[in-house]
Amino acid sequence: MGADSGKDKSVLIGEIKSSLQKTQKVVAVRKRTNSRLLLAGMAFSGASTLVAGITSAGGPIVGSGIEGWRVACILAAIFGFSATISTGVLQQRESTDQLAKGKECLSKLRSLDLGINSGKNDWEETVKKYDELTINYPELIN
Repeated sequence: MGADSGKDKSVLIGEIKSSLQKTQKVVAVRKRTNSRLLLAGMAFSGASTLVAGITSAGGPIVGSGIEGWRVACILAAIFGFSATISTGVLQQRESTDQLAKGKECLSKLRSLDLGINSGKNDWEETVKKYDELTINYPELIN
């Protein structure tokens, strides 16, 4: 897509704007997913700790006797398991790293767009920078 690719200026400007919009959407989705998984992990972990702490301090919170203790332990275990799964999914998806990479790409695309709109960027330099972005962030740009 370099300067000698035959693409005129308006086509490349359109591609940059399209890439910017696509990357904004991808980053927003990644941010929401990351936040939800993180919040779920914290909530489940807190619930597990709360159930275990209340039960150990005052006895079973549901029912009484052995059955009450079982229910409390089962609830704490379910919440703990859910916290582990949420955190594991967050780590497995490399959601935090992907979000950081998306934000970096978005920042560079915004800079290119701003340079185009202000007319301050050298066109050859803009083409070169966009080419680099397509190489470094193919999952976001292409």
